[in-house]
Amino acid sequence: MWLIRLAMGRPVTIIVAVAATVLFAVLAITRMKVDIFPTIDLPRVTVIQPYGGMDPSQMEGYLVTFYEQHFFYISGVDHVSSRSIQSAAVMDVTFSPAQTWLMRWRK
Repeated sequence: MWLIRLAMGRPVTIIVAVAATVLFAVLAITRMKVDIFPTIDLPRVTVIQPYGGMDPSQMEGYLVTFYEQHFFYISGVDHVSSRSIQSAAVMDVTFSPAQTWLMRWRK
């Protein structure tokens, strides 16, 4: 109740406080960085595929070979390396340096 009495008793103060809040909010939104992630110059992407219930040899035969074959359809892939551990497959896709330069240039 005291807040309503304060607003009714000092309307100019409340209008100035609301205008200042809106102004600071607009300034904060316009100056905020769009991308919070740093620029990374490593031309490598790591794909981790968890899958429980299979041993590493089954993961290699069923999942990893399927992924590796399809990674080579991506333009600019230099090589793909993979590791199969218990209930997970870890695949590293490395891009050629010329392709990463082109990707940065297009941004």
